[in-house]
Amino acid sequence: MKHSYLMAIGAGTVVILGSVVALLWSERSVTGQQSAAAISKSVGRGAPVIWARDYPRVGPNLWNARPASFSGRIGRPASGPDFNGSARNGATPPGITPLPIDIFTTKDFYRDRALWSDKRYFRCNSGMDLEGQWGANGVELIGDKPPASAAWGHCDRDLPREALLSPYPFKTAQEHYDALMNETRARGGPTQYTPATLPPEWNGRYEFPTATPGNDHWFFGQKLQIPTMLSILTPEYQQRAVQMQYHQANTNKALWPAQFCWPEGFMRRWHYPSTREHYVLLTPSLVHISANFADNFVTDIFVGRQFNMTGAVPRLGQDVPRWYGETIGFWDNDALITWTSNIQGWITHGAFEFSSKMQTIEIYSPDRDESGAFVGLLHEAIFYDPEAFVEPVRIVRTLRRLSGFDEGDPNPYVECVQTIYPIKGVPQPVGINTTIEYEVPDLFGRPWAQIWEKYHENGMQKPRNDDLFDFTK
Repeated sequence: MKHSYLMAIGAGTVVILGSVVALLWSERSVTGQQSAAAISKSVGRGAPVIWARDYPRVGPNLWNARPASFSGRIGRPASGPDFNGSARNGATPPGITPLPIDIFTTKDFYRDRALWSDKRYFRCNSGMDLEGQWGANGVELIGDKPPASAAWGHCDRDLPREALLSPYPFKTAQEHYDALMNETRARGGPTQYTPATLPPEWNGRYEFPTATPGNDHWFFGQKLQIPTMLSILTPEYQQRAVQMQYHQANTNKALWPAQFCWPEGFMRRWHYPSTREHYVLLTPSLVHISANFADNFVTDIFVGRQFNMTGAVPRLGQDVPRWYGETIGFWDNDALITWTSNIQGWITHGAFEFSSKMQTIEIYSPDRDESGAFVGLLHEAIFYDPEAFVEPVRIVRTLRRLSGFDEGDPNPYVECVQTIYPIKGVPQPVGINTTIEYEVPDLFGRPWAQIWEKYHENGMQKPRNDDLFDFTK
């Protein structure tokens, strides 16, 4: 399968809480040993995965690959094993001809649309590395004459675009869900469980997903060049993504939702730093999955229910988007197949924005070792968003079971208490009993963009929406 890499584009003070590798296809089904035979001919689940683990980091920030002595202090100068880039402090990597301007030197990133498809415009950094240049991820790499002295990643490293895309032929989540339902019915399903027959080993605690194999590394950018990420986005959402990257890399005015106790949004469930252990609880009519760290992430799967199709998007409740959407599902033997809709559009820092048209198909399947013992769950998710994506995309990850509920730590509830406010466009900590003048942003109107455009884009020429398709500008 080949895909064009051409894109349809002519195209802060960060305050934080607290060599090309050969393309390798996994020989293992993504849905576990026991289920492999049942889904070997499925049109909608279990396709092979291009595992991100087979590819090196783009660099230059190692972040979580610290030596044992790493203190974790934000802004610590990088040296030795902390630096994973190809050049630093304004130097250019050997064999690379830099562009006349890039995201670190431009005065107007909007006018650079024709350069966004060139990885040199981002100095071959991933999204995670751009957001970390000023020390947000533990080590400052911006150099002594910022932002022009920013570090370079490795231009010969990248995940293939195919690793991001859905391998299935469906254009909508409804088509996908219906196809999987028809397959299940052809096998005599859906399976109807009772309290006595539910898979007992599913209940319990599961390990932090990114500690286990998966291809979710592409979403938080660790192994992905920015132009490859942009290639899955529509022109409007390419512009939104580059706007975020510019203010993280150039102006140092990153605005992360967690800074201000804003919601984290639906896709943050798949973002590397945002979740830790997962807790899964089964009943015949409801499957409850929760996790937390950056926020409380809750997925309630209503087994056997049908969506109301009369609103803007399929829904269960009122015709109002929900932060984590609403989810229905059914069992195909030992696999749980779900459809989520009615999602509130939002942003994931270091990645991109998504719209309220987003819907997902997710499949949870048992993962078993060679002896057949249950070791966890494989979670395959396909994302449909006709406003933000040019094609559906996929993330596959592993949830390794740690224990039942009779041991281990309980699921802690996260409560965010705001102490940082965007005052005149700059995140600032505010002490107790301090009076401030504060402009409340419209949380449903891209608040990050409102702030950037008001305070940090003076003199820039933001195109109108209809100009996004005019490549002569």
